[in-house]
Amino acid sequence: MSCFGQLRQNGRVRILLVTLLAVSACSAGSSAKQSLDVPVPTGPPSATTAAAAQASKQPTAVGSTAPTVTSGPTASSAATFTPVAPLATRAPGTIAAQKATAPGVYTSDESGTVTLGSPGTPQDASGTTTLTVAPLKNGVQHSSLHSDNTGDTDEDILVRSTGSYIAALKLTSPAFTKEFRPSPAVLLVPDPAKVGSTWTWGGTSTDGKTKAATTNKIGSSQTLTIGGTKVVCAVVQTHLVLSGDIDYTTDLTTYWSPAFHLPVKTHSVGKGAYNGFPFTTDITSVMRSVKPA
Repeated sequence: MSCFGQLRQNGRVRILLVTLLAVSACSAGSSAKQSLDVPVPTGPPSATTAAAAQASKQPTAVGSTAPTVTSGPTASSAATFTPVAPLATRAPGTIAAQKATAPGVYTSDESGTVTLGSPGTPQDASGTTTLTVAPLKNGVQHSSLHSDNTGDTDEDILVRSTGSYIAALKLTSPAFTKEFRPSPAVLLVPDPAKVGSTWTWGGTSTDGKTKAATTNKIGSSQTLTIGGTKVVCAVVQTHLVLSGDIDYTTDLTTYWSPAFHLPVKTHSVGKGAYNGFPFTTDITSVMRSVKPA
C-alpha cells in the first residue's frame, strides 16, 4: 500500500510497505464518514425483500455461498493490542458468525518493485506475508498480518449480516506506528458483494497527523485458482489518498472471496513521499491457499 521508511538489513535496503487489507483497509478516525450508493439493509434480507431485489434487477452478488472449510488452528496467537479509545461496535446489521473468516494462519507471496528517489532504480519487493486470524468473539474478529516488507498490521473487524466493518487498525514498522479507531466502524466490503456497489470513507489517525480518504467500487466478478481451489471473487477497486505527515496515493485492486471471507489477491500501484523522500510502489500479493494452515 505505501512505503513509509527504510531499514538497512542483511547489507541491503529493505522497503517498509504498509498493506491495505481489502481488503483494502487503511485508516479512519473518530471523524470518519461513509456512504453506500447501494443501500445497506439493517439486518438479514427476508424472502420478500430478496424477491423484490430480484424483480428490480439489482446488481448480481458475487458468489457468497461458503463451501465446507476445514478450520486450522484456533489462532489464539493472534495478538491483541491496547486501544487508545473504546472499540466501536456500531455497524449496520446483526452479528453474523457464519460470515467470519475461518481462524488459522494464511500465507501469501508478494512480488513487485519499489522505486526510491527521483529518478530511482526499482528494487525487488519480493517476500511473504503471514495472516493470523483469531476466532470470532462477540461479533469481533481480530487478525494480525506480518510481512517481510511491511512490518505488522493488527485489525479488528466487525462481522455483520451487511458486511465486514473496520473497528480498529494498527500499523507498526521501525519507521512509525499509526492507529485508527473509527466510530462508528467503517465499511470494508459489503455483503452481498454486488457488482456496481460503491462506498466511501475518510478519517484521521489517533495522533491527528495522518488523514485518509477512500473511494471504493466492486467493478466486476472473476474466478481465480488459489492453491488448486477455484475461488469466485468480487473485484474491489479502491483509490486511497493519505495526507499530512504521510503523502501517498494508491490504486488498489482486491480480489475478495465472499465464500471464504478473504482477500485472496491484491495489486497496488502507488506513489508518494515520506519525510520528503519520494517513492513509487507496484506490489502484488497472492494467497497460497484459502484453507488455513
